[in-house]
Amino acid sequence: MRVSDHLYVYLWSDQRENNCNSVFIDGKVPVLIDPGHLRHVPDLLRRMRDDGLDTNQVKMVLCTHFHPDHFEGTAAFLNTGAKIAMNRKDESLLAENRSMFATPGQPVPDFRVDFYVKEGELILGKHEFEVLHTPGHSPGGISLYWPRHKVLVPGDVVFDRGLGRTDLPGGDAKALKSSVERLASLQVELLIPGHGPAIQGTDRVHANFTYLKKVVNTLL
Repeated sequence: MRVSDHLYVYLWSDQRENNCNSVFIDGKVPVLIDPGHLRHVPDLLRRMRDDGLDTNQVKMVLCTHFHPDHFEGTAAFLNTGAKIAMNRKDESLLAENRSMFATPGQPVPDFRVDFYVKEGELILGKHEFEVLHTPGHSPGGISLYWPRHKVLVPGDVVFDRGLGRTDLPGGDAKALKSSVERLASLQVELLIPGHGPAIQGTDRVHANFTYLKKVVNTLL
């Protein structure tokens, strides 16, 4: 679904379709964020084409973290010319936890990382983003912030009245608390979490972070 100029959001509510929300940002360097599970990529691409997008022009696939429900779909782009990016810390865990990707009776999908994203500015064509290292759900988890449009894509760090789990490999509750507090300081008008509904409106985003900070404090 087209949300604004260059910004397309694909929310999923049924795990039979997909489980991970995906974001596409058009421009000189078209980037797809979190393609989801490999078996659901064809459905995602169909929805993108329905919006008039040329899915063959995806030049970057950026993953907020290494969990298969976000990263596994990169296998569909291995031979398309798209570059696959994630944080180096999560790539290390990806290699150590290949079994997370194994479907009973099926081989582990191929995957690769072409380059690493880290804390700081990320310029894709005319679009300027901020990459924030936000560990807790995973050691190398990143959030992508688009200051011009006040859009935040936090992966599985925060949701609508929910927090990312910390019981998977590399999870860290204290790190998650710090990441939540950091994201709460941003000016955000649209928050697109890794799962569930998006949150639109500065007041609603602020209220959600106020609630989440109280919740995370009870966990430590």
